[in-house]
Amino acid sequence: MKNRFITMCLIGSVSMAFIACGNQKGDTVEETAPVAVEETVDEGALIENLNEEVESEDNQPEEVDYEVFTSKGSEAVEEYAKEIKDAALDEDWDTIGDMIAYPIGSKEDGTLCENKEDFIDYATNVGFDQSYYDSLEEWSLEDLWANYQGAMLDNGNIWFADVYVDDTNCQLKIISFWGLHNS
Repeated sequence: MKNRFITMCLIGSVSMAFIACGNQKGDTVEETAPVAVEETVDEGALIENLNEEVESEDNQPEEVDYEVFTSKGSEAVEEYAKEIKDAALDEDWDTIGDMIAYPIGSKEDGTLCENKEDFIDYATNVGFDQSYYDSLEEWSLEDLWANYQGAMLDNGNIWFADVYVDDTNCQLKIISFWGLHNS
């Protein structure tokens, strides 16, 4: 009885294998030639559509919403960015030093500035790479960008944000400046 049962299981398994595999001799595969699709793009129209999307109804560029990181108005934020650019390009480290939220830099890198005097000493004696100056020189106020962390100048080389200087007073302060990051 046991042998019959095993034999029947074996026959059933082999039969199922043949059925599952099917008769592959008669199967044919249709090959299709790829169809070439030529796509033409009117670049001028794309640029025009993009410009229309960026401009508001009164034909002025849309204002960036700085409310994501500060309660200060657009004029104050943009003026602060301009002050940073002008002072940095003039190497006015005293002015930049007043604008920084301390500490900034890294103890591990030997760039830590605990206060304005440390920053002025660092900027005067160690200095900054010429590429920072060149990049900032070409940067335009129209390129000012913001998110919840603050506003970014010069493709992220300089960041500033609202910083509490005491329990109730919030001011715009630099939190990252040419490789020195807020610690």
